[in-house]
Amino acid sequence: MRDFDVRWIIVDPGSSTDLLQASVIKQMGLELSDLENHGWILSGFNEASITSLGDVVLPVQAGLVTLNVQFSVVEYLSSFNAILGRTWLHYMKAILSTYHQMVSFLTKDEQIDLYGSQLAARQCYQIVREIRSNKDGEPLPETTNVPNQ
Repeated sequence: MRDFDVRWIIVDPGSSTDLLQASVIKQMGLELSDLENHGWILSGFNEASITSLGDVVLPVQAGLVTLNVQFSVVEYLSSFNAILGRTWLHYMKAILSTYHQMVSFLTKDEQIDLYGSQLAARQCYQIVREIRSNKDGEPLPETTNVPNQ
């Protein structure tokens, strides 16, 4: 994104909005005061509604393809820096495989497959698990034994 290597990104076809954590904006040297469309109420993730700090359009490179993406910026996104949702998947004409932890799309010359990390996914899940067990008093189920990729 914008010449920065942003890690801990989740592709979520259940998200109707592309989201970016405010700390990423700050690390890019951008000002939160420059964001547009302040105050949107977003709901459906983190089991709560939150208010968007505003929107920003950033170039996102996936493989050899760069696409300008409008992100709603929020203060906190659990263990992720960004969530790429249905809008990004649609414009990329991408296919998501959660089983293979892969996003696949075609360019004019070839098919590009981007693979996620099983280890990173387990680490994110563990963070969310700890947050929820502290919040609700009941832990989420343990992760299954899948070899590291």
